[in-house]
Amino acid sequence: PSIYIQSPTDVPPIIVKTHMNQQFSDGTKPMIVFAEVSQNYRPVIKAEVWATLESETGSVHTLQLLDNGAGADAFQDDGIYSRYFIKMVNGRSSLKVRVKNQSGQTRFAVLYVPGCVINVKLNPPKPPVFEEPLDVGNFTRTDTGESFEVKLSGTAPPNFPPNRITDLSAEIQEDTVLLNWTAPGEDLDQGTAKTYKIRWSFDLKMLRFNFSNGHSVNTTAVSPQEAGSVEQHSFNLNITIQNGTTLFFAVQSEDKQKAKSETSNIAQASKILPAPKPPGISNPGMILVLVISLLLRRISVFVYHVGFCGLNIVS
Repeated sequence: PSIYIQSPTDVPPIIVKTHMNQQFSDGTKPMIVFAEVSQNYRPVIKAEVWATLESETGSVHTLQLLDNGAGADAFQDDGIYSRYFIKMVNGRSSLKVRVKNQSGQTRFAVLYVPGCVINVKLNPPKPPVFEEPLDVGNFTRTDTGESFEVKLSGTAPPNFPPNRITDLSAEIQEDTVLLNWTAPGEDLDQGTAKTYKIRWSFDLKMLRFNFSNGHSVNTTAVSPQEAGSVEQHSFNLNITIQNGTTLFFAVQSEDKQKAKSETSNIAQASKILPAPKPPGISNPGMILVLVISLLLRRISVFVYHVGFCGLNIVS
């Protein structure tokens, strides 16, 4: 189901559609709440989106849905907000979503499908999101999704590992490596993970399929932050990074029960030093004056010679 709210005359309505990724769950796989917000088929971004899930026994759980490209969310700023739902209880539950735009923060976005790896070559990265302000000002919209049913084998909800990191990026500055990523949670995209493991390699495929065989990075100084936070870690490797060197990095997180996440996306970084500049000219202005002077002298000699020869011919 979806809700259509007509705004002032000649302004297309804000449309909200919400649903679960499963109508039935036995708890073995996480459930995901989705809410798509659009106006005139264009994604609406930077809205505040909350989901309320209420069981038939009266248990209520509230989640803020995110459009940040991390955790349960596939793509950032595509107008589809999502979050894992892990507080499952037996029986049927209802779903309601509330969307707010306060202080004019909500925007339109031009839809873009992020890069993918083909033949180990990454297509151009996502350009900056083009945004336009909405015409409707502050608004609140609600939508009710279909009910869903949960039937757990036990009484407690299952323990899920931290979600896979999907936005790891790497950069080499001189001999220092700088990594950035969005923090996962203790359980998928909620809570705070316990530890990180960072590994690197010269071989992309080896790191992807044999993460534990990669070179280890010391992470004792890295304390995971709450899910959704921006993580940064800089370090020096125990090798000299030569010009033209390409390295690959990956991260794995672990929760308090030792459950490990899947290996993150592979981040690539290269050290490329700028080409040396040619020897500089100490006084380019003086050289220019000298060249012009020489040219003028040659022209004067040539004119004199032609004039002199011409006089001899006439006589």
